[in-house]
Amino acid sequence: MAIKIVVVGSAQLPAGDDFPPLKAAKYSWDQYPAMTGENIVERCWRADIVVALITAIELTTREKMPRFKLLIVAAEAARHLDQEVVQENGVELLIFPAAQCKGAVEAEVLCKRISQAIDQYIRNYENKGVSP
Repeated sequence: MAIKIVVVGSAQLPAGDDFPPLKAAKYSWDQYPAMTGENIVERCWRADIVVALITAIELTTREKMPRFKLLIVAAEAARHLDQEVVQENGVELLIFPAAQCKGAVEAEVLCKRISQAIDQYIRNYENKGVSP
């Protein structure tokens, strides 16, 4: 099964910056420049991994996102996150609280760190013989 990754708030990235390819065999990226609370379930309901760069992710609709296992938040999205609610809903959490996307170099570093974290997350599951 392919890993589905959804990036919320990709408009925060300077033009031309993007996430490096993953080492995983099967995956897909969907990137949305901006979303509101109403759009998140609609766009993320099949996501295994959600990356939030600015939009806060509310988990009140967790039951509508059955595959959702990992939330990666950075910068502004980290400030509006209730970590306890995330963990109570069985979602793993990775936070880059000081990350910024204001300049091309900062954004490139953040994208690389997020891709590396996703690769590590997938490897951990593969080593256990299960899919994320």
